[in-house]
Amino acid sequence: MSIGVKKIKIPIRADELTLDTVRPYLQYILTEFEKNKSKITKNYETYLGKHDVLNKVRPYESDLINHRVVEPHLYDMVNFKCGYSLGNPKEYTQREGFDGDDIIYLNKYWKDAKGRTVDDEVAKWVYATGVGYYFIQPKRKIVDAENKAPFELFCQPSNTCAKIYSSYIGEEPLCDLICTTIKEIKDGKENEYTVMSLYLPDVYAEYKCENLISNRFELIKTESRPLYKMLPLVEKYSNSDRLGIVEVGKTLQDSIDNLASSSLDNIDDVVNLLYIFVNVSLGGTPEEKAENFRLLKQNGVVELLPSNPQFPADLKTLAINLNHTDVQTVYKQLKEALYDCVGVPLPTASVGSGNNAAAEAGAGWANAYTVMLKDINSLLEGDIDLLEHILFICKESLGSKVKNISTTDIDVKYNINRSENLLIKAQAWDYFKDVPPVLRAKWVGITNEPDAAGKAIEEYKKQLAMQNQINTTPKTDIQE
Repeated sequence: MSIGVKKIKIPIRADELTLDTVRPYLQYILTEFEKNKSKITKNYETYLGKHDVLNKVRPYESDLINHRVVEPHLYDMVNFKCGYSLGNPKEYTQREGFDGDDIIYLNKYWKDAKGRTVDDEVAKWVYATGVGYYFIQPKRKIVDAENKAPFELFCQPSNTCAKIYSSYIGEEPLCDLICTTIKEIKDGKENEYTVMSLYLPDVYAEYKCENLISNRFELIKTESRPLYKMLPLVEKYSNSDRLGIVEVGKTLQDSIDNLASSSLDNIDDVVNLLYIFVNVSLGGTPEEKAENFRLLKQNGVVELLPSNPQFPADLKTLAINLNHTDVQTVYKQLKEALYDCVGVPLPTASVGSGNNAAAEAGAGWANAYTVMLKDINSLLEGDIDLLEHILFICKESLGSKVKNISTTDIDVKYNINRSENLLIKAQAWDYFKDVPPVLRAKWVGITNEPDAAGKAIEEYKKQLAMQNQINTTPKTDIQE
């Protein structure tokens, strides 16, 4: 089984792309899409809490209590990643050298298009399954170009769409695919088929496929795309292998679930001890024995009458117990490995106390920040691609206030919260008191923009010094 979400590639170059050249590969495209869809859907459901432990059985002991404990670590980690990267929303900022109000209107359009909400939805698919998709298209009608975005922006679920790439050098994107499953009642029978919506730069087409094996694709709709020739899907991922947190951590998560479930099973098994009666008759029939045993346990009194007076009567119990101290040690190791491998810090309450806890917590946050910086390098590719779509639509829309700016004039900034371990960072800040503010900010790690923070501190110190000088300069009384 392949690892990550596989790219769908066909042997066509961009200058050869037409519906006729794509048509022979539709069966292959849909087959590969269905494979990815199955994996993505399963991983997303696992993120939501549908873990394998829910299918746990106890062989040979079907009548015993069977605990199925789902510990939602994968859910927590995906949400942490989304919150850590986008809790403080990303921003479009203007680089030095560009003069104009375009950036103000760009951020206004982004807010109107609910960009922050869409960002968060796409990020969940990215971190849970390995890949996420924006769908962006021009609005049919713009009422208020001053305040309203000329584009529509959505999160397209990753198990419904795909980008199709060229298999030649460079793997250039060729077209976009969105698949919809249709169920209809015909002649009293339910009929199910797939509609493939295919976006090429110059044309949009819909194909109907009732049976993938038969390789029959019926062209049911075509439309030209004379103006907006950009492909509407923008693909986003946090690593080039297109691996999500669920696929990376699933085996560790399953082990934790099984460990927790089996531990509770063992507790109940100890409560429900196996009673061994030696030379004792509880009754003549199975029903009588069961009723006498129930009364015995209920009353808390045991009266042993030997069935054979020549041998003493006896009552024993049998239980096989887990060492819960050892179980907790293994549980802690599994949990730490799970959080470390995906770059998420453990909750501090779970890693000990005192100086060791502070050191472990600090190491966890440092690892999380390092991994997030790597993630952002990949995420920015999708962000810049989306920005190119936005600027293209804005410049082609009548009345749009974003006309002159380009992607080279804009920085996409992720505002990662660096407020963890503030006490330790404050002590480090004081320790480097003789170091220039820019270097102090970089070394201490208290901000994502140490250069800007250092310059702001230097400017503040200058203003403070000037103010102090004014306040301490003796005033001269002028007498006539």
